[in-house]
Amino acid sequence: MSAYDRLISGYREFRANYLGEDNKEWLKVAGKEQNPKVMMVACSDSRVHPAILTRSALGELFMIRNVANVVPPFEEGHGDGTYHGTSAAIEFAVNHLRVEHIIVMGHSGCGGIGALMDQSISDETQGYSFIRPWMKIVEEASDFTELEKVSMTKASRVTICEKRAILISLNNLASFPWIKDAIKKGSLKLHGWYFDIKSGNLSEYDWKSEKFEEIT
Repeated sequence: MSAYDRLISGYREFRANYLGEDNKEWLKVAGKEQNPKVMMVACSDSRVHPAILTRSALGELFMIRNVANVVPPFEEGHGDGTYHGTSAAIEFAVNHLRVEHIIVMGHSGCGGIGALMDQSISDETQGYSFIRPWMKIVEEASDFTELEKVSMTKASRVTICEKRAILISLNNLASFPWIKDAIKKGSLKLHGWYFDIKSGNLSEYDWKSEKFEEIT
């Protein structure tokens, strides 16, 4: 069976359950509106699926997925010819859905971070004309001193960069005025998660210790 045919087969199985008796009451509400309490900004990576990882049901997560789970800083957009897809989703989640939590979830082996740290790749490198400019939003995460470059393995630096990028995106979230207001009112909380693909371990950023602590 081809990869595409597997999707069609999976859909047919899903639909049989979706329209089943157990789902009737949920469909009455879900057919009219959504009411998620959590928005998650996650990477487009096929190995990291937030709904599967958290065993979330339909309607529980308002999702934004992009390269390297990046949140750009707040900008006023008034028909200036730029596009603000991620910012538009954030605006809708906070101002209209009134989500109570926003999670930025990064992961190990991130291709976007890899492109950011690879010095041989530039904005002009074929195949990276959109990726490299996008990753400049979190470029600061890849800054290491010469001593750190010598004393640390490349793998260690990549992991640190992946986690730093999460924190930059969290800071960028806080630059949105309506998010700042919601946090001040106590109606919204921000969280940073890091998923290690090989071990399956999930860590959360502890704002007090300023470290990612494994969730057990």
